Amino acid sequence: MTIQSGKKDHVLVVDDEKSICDIVSHYLSQKGLTVHQADGAEKAVELIQSQAIGCVLSDIKMPGMTGVDLLKWIKEYDQFLPVIITTGYPTLETAIEALKLGAFDYLTKPFHLEEIGEKINRALRNRQLQEENLLLSKLVALHEVTKVLSTTHRIGELNGRFLDFSTRMAKADRGALMFVDGSSKLLLARTFPPSLEKNFWAHPAFLEASHWVTEHEEPLVVEAGSETIPDGIPSPPTGILSYIIFPLKTPKRTLGVLNLVRLRDSNAFSNVDLEIVNVLASQASISIENTRLYQSLQDNYLKTIRGFALAVEAKDKYTHGHSENVMKYTIVLAQHLGLSNAEIERIKYAGLLHDIGKIGVGEAILNKPGKLTPMEFDEIKKHPELGARIISDVPFLKSLAPMVRHHHEFYDGNGYPEGIRGEDIPYGARILSVADAYEAMTSNRPYRKSMPSEIAMEIVIKEKGRQFDPAIVDAFCDIVQTGVSQ
Repeated sequence: MTIQSGKKDHVLVVDDEKSICDIVSHYLSQKGLTVHQADGAEKAVELIQSQAIGCVLSDIKMPGMTGVDLLKWIKEYDQFLPVIITTGYPTLETAIEALKLGAFDYLTKPFHLEEIGEKINRALRNRQLQEENLLLSKLVALHEVTKVLSTTHRIGELNGRFLDFSTRMAKADRGALMFVDGSSKLLLARTFPPSLEKNFWAHPAFLEASHWVTEHEEPLVVEAGSETIPDGIPSPPTGILSYIIFPLKTPKRTLGVLNLVRLRDSNAFSNVDLEIVNVLASQASISIENTRLYQSLQDNYLKTIRGFALAVEAKDKYTHGHSENVMKYTIVLAQHLGLSNAEIERIKYAGLLHDIGKIGVGEAILNKPGKLTPMEFDEIKKHPELGARIISDVPFLKSLAPMVRHHHEFYDGNGYPEGIRGEDIPYGARILSVADAYEAMTSNRPYRKSMPSEIAMEIVIKEKGRQFDPAIVDAFCDIVQTGVSQ
């Protein structure tokens, strides 16, 4: 069945005396309320589980399960469901016990029907206020959650957070995200708990209901024993009380579905649960679509950068793979140094592009097997500035220019192109400097063979405080010793 607002004007009258049930029910019906009757607490439990009851009027003394037992059960099942206790044998102790257990009010028989009507109306108004307060608190939490989702740009992390928030907000026992692939099939992307076997979600009830939701683009609630399940959808698996499926859709398309399940030993989903998660699903759908677009742009961005790097390496046969290796070292170094994800991304791309300026250096110089002349070395030394100028003309690469320009600066000020020193050298360029030098020393060059990593590390350590930032050298030593960079 599709989501519908609960009937807050439904009242359940519980009394083993049928005449009392009939009189009270007739009076309340004339007041515009929808009334259900139960001749005992056991029957009342069944009705509360299957109907949207807004208030319970129950006698205390009944055969079997007493009114007090029913009150205890109700407060565990739905703490906001108001219960008005009635009894023909009033005592102060009984009244106090009922109120301590959470009864909304207490009536003694014989009672005036007008008094019952007044107390029930007050109880219904009180419940509405409680639910509105709960909704408000959840809306505040929802606002905070959507802010988190909107700032998450990794699709795996976003999916995980969304599913976690959804299951917690709805107090669901199980949860799953399914996304539509290119052939319109639903693929299981994430489950809660993560250890839950995928066979659980392969049940035809979940699959068919999920397909129904993607086709109709509206939420669906399926309850055990319900006779209003859409055609073609099997009954829920054994042990399931109810489950709800929300479409994840944008104005242009349906991305997939969110499944939430409550087991038989849980309470049914409340309307507040459904309303909140429905809003969350709508917000998350937009975030998921935006993150996918962002990731697509990032992928194209990286392809463009790799294309630039390959253009340089095509001129210099000895540096094939150099930029990729420098990029890997910079990533590990930046992570070890505790940089943010955004900073790591920038340094990663700068590592790929740090030698882009060599595209303007002649192949004869790049591939010369012997020592360079001072004039030839001066040509080589132009590549950081040339590279910075090249990428400065590309809007999405412009922020990388300082790292590319200064990756050959020395910590003591004896580097090039500007001879700046210490903290004046951009931090990313100082990281690049160590990664670039180590990778170059451990790779073959036209004028020499690669060095063993131990010798290269000795040189890096020797240049600590002269060519390289001491803190970055220390971090790099930690990484190499643990084998992370190998």
